[in-house]
Amino acid sequence: MISHATILGRSHRLMQHNCQDFATAATPAPNVAIGLVCDGCGSKFGGTGRSHSSHNEIGANLLGQFATDHLSRRLANLPTSPTANGLETLLADLHLASLSFLHHLVAQFPEATRREFIATRLLATLIGFIRTSETAVFFWQGDGFLVVDGRICPLDSNNQPNYLAYQLLQPDPTQTNFQLAFVPQATKINWLAVSSDGWNAELLTQLEQPRPTLALQRWINVQAQQRGQFDDDGAVAVWHKKENCEF
Repeated sequence: MISHATILGRSHRLMQHNCQDFATAATPAPNVAIGLVCDGCGSKFGGTGRSHSSHNEIGANLLGQFATDHLSRRLANLPTSPTANGLETLLADLHLASLSFLHHLVAQFPEATRREFIATRLLATLIGFIRTSETAVFFWQGDGFLVVDGRICPLDSNNQPNYLAYQLLQPDPTQTNFQLAFVPQATKINWLAVSSDGWNAELLTQLEQPRPTLALQRWINVQAQQRGQFDDDGAVAVWHKKENCEF
């Protein structure tokens, strides 16, 4: 079972800001699941001598949906289940395709305003997983959390995420793929998740209980009513092995 949800953080709600997080999930082929979250940068841009508000939820939504659609098309057309090497190549292709997608968006704007557009519209993290019947891999660029059967790995960038769209401002030719982590003994895991940095360890462990997307969204809505929970926006995608099934 695959599910996903987002929540508007308390601080953003009080300031009447949009939710800058995005989450999605897909099952493009039998025994294949994708989960992905993005978090838009909330910092203001001051590169022109005056402050510009951030609307990077646009980049989070566009980049997240593009990445999911790209992966879904590729995985749906594979004749066999991909190997670890095949997934690594697939994700390198996604990295290149995502940059090309962002480049095409930016090219529509006059050169004088491109830097401001990138800084206020396209800066977003991207964290995801691909689960197949034989393997599972996390991929990311930015901060957040990876979870495998309740074991939590924080992705901490000291509040300075390396957003993919930075490549449009200062290209790095050595950066040709996302950071990757393959899950050991993937056939034995029961659940995994990715989330934005608005979550905490206590809440993440409670994702062990399988919930369809609507139930997951309702559960998160209830958690957000408690003081100290989700002051920032939150996004999550979760995969659970079906009971009495191999996948």
